[in-house]
Formats: sequence, C-alpha cells, structure tokens
Amino acid sequence: MVEKICWAFYGYQTPSGGKEVQEWFNALLEEEQDEARDRIGYLQSQPLRLWAKPEYFPLGDGLSEIRFKVNSLNREYRIYGCFWPKGKRFSYTLLLGRGKKTGNPKHDIAEARKRKDRVEGGKVSTHEFKFQKGTDC
Repeated sequence: MVEKICWAFYGYQTPSGGKEVQEWFNALLEEEQDEARDRIGYLQSQPLRLWAKPEYFPLGDGLSEIRFKVNSLNREYRIYGCFWPKGKRFSYTLLLGRGKKTGNPKHDIAEARKRKDRVEGGKVSTHEFKFQKGTDC
C-alpha cells in the first residue's frame, strides 16, 4: 500500500511572538501568494526524495530553500527553511522569506542559519503556517 504523504509547514516565531515569515507571506500580492501555494502544494504531497531543483535546493547543514517564480511580474522568491521539529515526520519550518532581487543571498542565508540555530536550540518557537486556499492535503 502506498503511504499518503502530507507535509506540515511551520513558521519561525520571534521571542516576542512575531510571525515574520507569515507576515512576509501575507504582504505578498495575491498572484505571488498563489505561486507560493502552488509550489508548497506540490511539495506537500511528495516524498522528500522528490524534493529537487528547481523547487527545492539544499544549502548544507540542514538548511534549504524553496523557490518560486511569478513570471508575469518577473520576480523570484526564496523561502529558507529546515526540517523541524525533529522527530516529527513530514515537517518543515519556514525561517525567512525573501524576493530574490530584494535580498542579499549571503546575508539571507546567514540570517536563516541563525534562525535555524535558535529554533533548534529552543530559544524561539514555531507556529503552524497558514497558506489558506487549499494547500492542506
């Protein structure tokens, strides 16, 4: 029997309770949100072995990025994340979202690594990420 896969997505939450990635996502244009939902919706039902370029790119040390593009706006986006919480199967935590042209990839990756370390060290928490519009399995 084939196992049904349904990844759960979480978002980085600051010590003061801020949901920065959720706020970034919510501030995107509807067309941008739709592309992000399409990408996440595709990955959500796939086994990890099928997470690959161009949708997904591992960056090393447990950090990775999910990419999506809005062709009509000629914009690309990266959402940095990690597989967290540990021990919870099919779970991925979104740490930082950026437009490719607006962010500095080296700086963004460094910030995402810091956030990953904070999450894994228990210094911050995560929240269930809300994509809305049918990204649930």
